[in-house]
Amino acid sequence: MTRQVTLAEIAESSGVSPATVSRVLNGDTRVSQERADAVRRAVAELGYSPNRGARSLASGKTGLVAVIIDNNLTVFEDPFWALVTKGISGKLLAHGVQSLLMVTDLATYDHTVAASLSPKQIDGAIFFQVHREELLYELADQGLPIVVTGTPQRPERLIYVDSDQFGGAQKATEYLIAQGRRNIATITGDVFASAAQQRLSGYKKGLESQGLQVNPNLIAIGDYSFESGRRGMISLLDSGETIDGLFAANDLMAVAAISVLEERGLRVPDDVSVVGFDDSQTAQISKPALTSVHQDIEQLGIAAAELILEAIAGAEPESRIHPTYLVVRESS
Repeated sequence: MTRQVTLAEIAESSGVSPATVSRVLNGDTRVSQERADAVRRAVAELGYSPNRGARSLASGKTGLVAVIIDNNLTVFEDPFWALVTKGISGKLLAHGVQSLLMVTDLATYDHTVAASLSPKQIDGAIFFQVHREELLYELADQGLPIVVTGTPQRPERLIYVDSDQFGGAQKATEYLIAQGRRNIATITGDVFASAAQQRLSGYKKGLESQGLQVNPNLIAIGDYSFESGRRGMISLLDSGETIDGLFAANDLMAVAAISVLEERGLRVPDDVSVVGFDDSQTAQISKPALTSVHQDIEQLGIAAAELILEAIAGAEPESRIHPTYLVVRESS
C-alpha cells in the first residue's frame, strides 16, 4: 500500500508552515504567489494525493466546485465550452480543487438537482447561460458561494464575470456599415440568456448609431448551434429581404450561415459580408476565414475560477467585465 504524503513533509520541502500548505490546498487565494507556487511544486514532486474525506472533515470543505451549464446537450457542439471549462478546471486544479460539470435545465430543476448543489455537497458553484435566476438566489441565501458567467438580471445580488458582449456586437455591426453594407441581418444566440440579449442589443445600437433603422425581418432567432445558424440563414434569405451583411452571435452559426449562402450561389464577402462572435478556432480555420469579435474564452473561465476561490476563502470579490475587439479576416 502506497504511503500517504503528509502536510508536514510538503511544508518542509516547500519551506513554508503546515498551515500555509493547508491554506493553499484549500484554495485560499490570500497566500502569496511565491509561497503557493512552492507548495504546488512540492505537491507534484512528492506525489501528494489528498484524502478527500479526511480533508472534508478537517476543514469543512469538500474540495469540489460545481460548474453548471443551464442548457441541454447541444452546448457541446460549440467549441466555446471546451475552452471555458479548460480555463476553470486548470485554475481550480492548481489550487487542489476539483470541478464537477453539470448540464441541466434550471427552469425545471427538481429537488435532486437542488440537493446536489447544497453547501454540504460542494464548496461553490459557477453558473453559465442562466435563464431563470431563482435557484441562484435560493442557493446564495443558503450560504453557497456562487459566480455567474454572464451578467445576471440583478447584478447587485451575485458575483459575475463577463465579456463586453454589447460593445463587441456594436463594433461588429458598425464595421459592416463602414464596409458599405446597409441591409445587415443577424442570427441571435439563446435570447433567454443574458449574453445573447446583450449581443442583440449591441447589433441594434450599431445600426441606430449609424442612422439605420432596425428591421425585425432581418433578425433570426438562433440558439448558438450549427443547425440553428443554417435555419436562421435560410429563413432570412426566404423572407425576400435584401441582405448584404450578417452578424451572427457566435462563430458556429456564422460558419453555418456561410454554408447556406454558398449553397444559394451567394459569394462571401462579395455579396454578403459575415461577422461572427468569439474568435474561436472555428473562425480561424473556416473557409473563408471568419471575421469575428474576439473574447478571451479561456481567460473568462480562469477569471470565474479565481472569483469562486476568493468567495470560498471568505473574501468579497468584485465582478469583472473583460474587453472584446474585432479581428478582421476574409469573410468581410
